[in-house]
Amino acid sequence: MVRQLFYRDIFLLPVICAILVQVLKGILYSLINRRFDITRFFQADGMPNLHASVFGSVAALVGIKYGYSSILFSVTTTYCLVIIHDTMRLKRQKEKQADVLNEIIANIKEYKSLRSAKITRVLQFRPLDVLVGTALGVLLTHGLL
Repeated sequence: MVRQLFYRDIFLLPVICAILVQVLKGILYSLINRRFDITRFFQADGMPNLHASVFGSVAALVGIKYGYSSILFSVTTTYCLVIIHDTMRLKRQKEKQADVLNEIIANIKEYKSLRSAKITRVLQFRPLDVLVGTALGVLLTHGLL
């Protein structure tokens, strides 16, 4: 069963696309910072965005395989857009909460001992990162087929 699932192109292509996008991201950030940073290969945020590229690849693959005028493509694309939009909104709200909590910790005397435990900002999903990720997912899917 695992072999059948793994060898189906509808599953395999988005995984290959994700790997290529992460390798590209790691190379880009290493060139920009002029030092090799292995952690960038495993982070979903940044340029290009991993989530957006995988969902763009899935939508493009369904469009290629079943037709762009099919109901399956419409449903898949709609779900992909909703997931990407909600992910961006959720991460933005988590960043705002982290900023507020850090401000509270910095300004209340009882929490002075917690200053060393500052809450770090988590993933960042900027619209340009998501747009580039989606475009790469679609283009890589078209290029690999």
